[in-house]
Amino acid sequence: MTDDRDLHDHDLLDDDELRAAQAEAELFWYDDLLFACSNLCDLLDIENDALLSHDPETVRLLADNKAALARLYEQSVQPLMDEPDLATLLDDDRREMLVAVGTRLNELIETNARRLKAEMEAYQRVMDIMADAAKKNVTSTTAYGKAGIFDANLGAGGSLSFNKAL
Repeated sequence: MTDDRDLHDHDLLDDDELRAAQAEAELFWYDDLLFACSNLCDLLDIENDALLSHDPETVRLLADNKAALARLYEQSVQPLMDEPDLATLLDDDRREMLVAVGTRLNELIETNARRLKAEMEAYQRVMDIMADAAKKNVTSTTAYGKAGIFDANLGAGGSLSFNKAL
């Protein structure tokens, strides 16, 4: 059997230690948010470079990780959205770190959006040019019909192919 006096002397936190532990527990969202933001920044750096060098394969390979980090970000920021007063629990160093990584993330997101838009517009222009060329390149040909005689209607139309990397 345990003596109450032994339990109090060894295992319990004093009031200051308890308050400190509770404060840390209330910041559970901070580490996840910082992790998500930092890793999104790293990923967007790579993706933005890939977009600048017109490397769609790298962009495609990053898509799953980007989606997963975006979900983690949303989950991590939710406690702060639900209770904005949680931000007051951050010490100055943590607050500065979060503001810095958040500012960097916003800049990278803006750059990413501009580059994605430019790439999509470029691909759309190429597709429009190809479609116009296909329409202008229709030649009238004649083909044999089922009855074994020439049928001018069977020769209308044409086909167009393009490089898969487009």
